[in-house]
Amino acid sequence: MQTQMSPGWLDSKPFEVQLIIVATVCDLTGASLGYALHPQLGVEPLIGLIYGLVAGTFPLAIWLFQQPEVRS
Repeated sequence: MQTQMSPGWLDSKPFEVQLIIVATVCDLTGASLGYALHPQLGVEPLIGLIYGLVAGTFPLAIWLFQQPEVRS
C-alpha cells in the first residue's frame, strides 16, 4: 500500500510567495547568526551581519535550484 503525501504548508503557496518566505527566513537567520558570531569571527558587528547575509544566500540558492519552476 502506497500513501500519497499531501503538499506541505510551503508547497501549497504560489512560487513567488514561497521565494519570499524562504529568502526572508534565510536572510534573517544568516544575519542573526553573523551578528551573534562576530566576536568569534574577529570582525565588527556590521561586517558579521553582512557575512551572515552572504552565507544565508547559499541555502536559498540550493532551494531555488531544486524548484521545477526554475529548471524549466
